[in-house]
Amino acid sequence: MIAESLSTERYELAEGPVWDPLAERLLWVDIPTGRVLEGRWRDGGLRVERTHTLPGTVGAAVPGADGSIAVAARYGFAVIGPEVTMGPRVLPEGAASRFNDGKCDPAGRFLAGSMALDDRTGEERLYRLEPDGTALVVAVGLTLSNGLGWSPDGGTMYHVDSVPGVVWARPYDVETGRVGPGTVLTTVTGGLPDGLAVDAGGDLWLAVHGAGEVRRISPTGRPLGTVRVPAPKTTSVAFAGTTLVVTTAGDGLFAVEAGIGGVPATPWAPLGPVRADGWRAVP
Repeated sequence: MIAESLSTERYELAEGPVWDPLAERLLWVDIPTGRVLEGRWRDGGLRVERTHTLPGTVGAAVPGADGSIAVAARYGFAVIGPEVTMGPRVLPEGAASRFNDGKCDPAGRFLAGSMALDDRTGEERLYRLEPDGTALVVAVGLTLSNGLGWSPDGGTMYHVDSVPGVVWARPYDVETGRVGPGTVLTTVTGGLPDGLAVDAGGDLWLAVHGAGEVRRISPTGRPLGTVRVPAPKTTSVAFAGTTLVVTTAGDGLFAVEAGIGGVPATPWAPLGPVRADGWRAVP
């Protein structure tokens, strides 16, 4: 398969595409510019209809069931509603780290991981945003936490750590959010594993940064095929129906007809009563 250009706009580091079927919109972020973008298909192409800009970088954004957007901002979580509301800092003070990729689990919990901005290894974490606005650590020992996805039955969580080039498979309890110990599904060579999506049949579609590829992998780690992308820095993927959307760094968005749909994205469950220790509106 060969992906074709979907947009004319170039992005410094586009990431985290997610299809919101309720609003019929595609969300993605441009990490260094702090932008969260909303696009819709218009006149045969994808058109950016709204842009939200947060202070600092943004790692990921997911749609909420009430039309809001939850964001993994640079140091903590944020919510885009009628206004942008920033939560308290989650990442340790003084650490050269920022939030990176994230996604909702099948129950609507928002998970996002951190990445080192220096040469430290094994000190980053995967966090989950709790209903009261606090953050719970669900995995440790990471260096560049990246793509997330769940098997169609929700019982397995796939999670990328890009620097060691590993895709982990972890048992996952959808009811409680409990995460089990990881096993290596596959180790990637010829580029860095980045974002991923899972299709309705359970296969993983993994963007490989530096290779200009999206690799299709079975739930047992067997290679099944490759989508070629005419941009070397492929960053992530999402299914919009049976269309696979590919984000890139330094280029635009691309798309290819995959012939299969993805596991539907569960909307984020908006926060309940939030603790008053740091959530604030941003002008």
